[in-house]
Amino acid sequence: MENEWSLIGTQMRGTFLASQVDRANRNLFCVGLALILAVGAYGAFQWKYFYNFFKGPSDIEVNSLSLINNPESLLRYFVTIKGEDSLDTGLQDVERTESQSGVVQSETVKAEYAILVLGKRLLIVKRNPKDDGKEYHGAITELPTDVHSKIVTPLLGEYPNADSVFLPLMLDATGFRSDGYVALAIGLPVLLFAAWLIRKVAQRRNDPLSHPIFKAASRYGSLVDIAQQIDLELKGNAGRLCGAIVTPSWVLVKGMFSCAVFHIPDVVWAYKKVTKHSVNFIPTGKTYSTLMFDRYGVSLEMDEKRDKTDAVLTMLGEKTPWAVFGYSDELKKIAQENWSGFVAAVDARRIGA
Repeated sequence: MENEWSLIGTQMRGTFLASQVDRANRNLFCVGLALILAVGAYGAFQWKYFYNFFKGPSDIEVNSLSLINNPESLLRYFVTIKGEDSLDTGLQDVERTESQSGVVQSETVKAEYAILVLGKRLLIVKRNPKDDGKEYHGAITELPTDVHSKIVTPLLGEYPNADSVFLPLMLDATGFRSDGYVALAIGLPVLLFAAWLIRKVAQRRNDPLSHPIFKAASRYGSLVDIAQQIDLELKGNAGRLCGAIVTPSWVLVKGMFSCAVFHIPDVVWAYKKVTKHSVNFIPTGKTYSTLMFDRYGVSLEMDEKRDKTDAVLTMLGEKTPWAVFGYSDELKKIAQENWSGFVAAVDARRIGA
């Protein structure tokens, strides 16, 4: 393949088809690179979290906890804390599902709040339901105002020194690594997909003839001849229809990563496809497209408004009057069961035209 490309590469340089291959490769590479950069940017933004995620919880003593003024300044905030006792406060985070009328249909306890006894100091712990141990792994955070008001404030009347006994911190032990596992479950496949895209670009650049655009054009004959013919017609009588570039002999539809190449004289069947749409069985409209097949069984679908779809069929009818136009289940069955016979019948019509 490399030797073959070395023979025709010079002749292909600067042609419309070669420019489309370069564009498709460039777009594919940019998407792969963008995905890698996006994952890298997220990892950089959350670097402290992932540092703690992979390092694991570090042991911390009550004396060290007492010295913390700002949990956000900590490098290692994923910790293990072991207390002397654990007391349930009765405070819970509850998720409720309500009907449209406001009736509670279900309740789920998402977390509970406990008080961990650390010698002469107390630490509020947000823990998973029914987790009543004395040792917890979690993230050190600031004590939320609403949690303070519901647990500490009611004690001030009877225990005026409660504020000084409670650490101004909270340990969130409800699953520190959960977000990291989700990020890895998404990020790793994205990185693998991005690497696959970039590898595909590299393979196509090393073997240009394997690119789908070149392969699609090659089914009609010599790639160099096809490329030169397309360029010649593009310089002459070329226009646009339904988002496609239409020349006397070609329909060229550019996509972000592709370019469909259709030789009009080889079209053997074309019809208007109408798709009805509905929501909850209520009709919401119709979409129209032109579906055409060439003699090799390759199809091209062009979506447009109804009048533009009719214009495409009119154009095809003028250029290929021997082709079959319109749809029926019988035509579809014949084409599926005996495509070569279907093409032969169209060729016979063409000879007789």
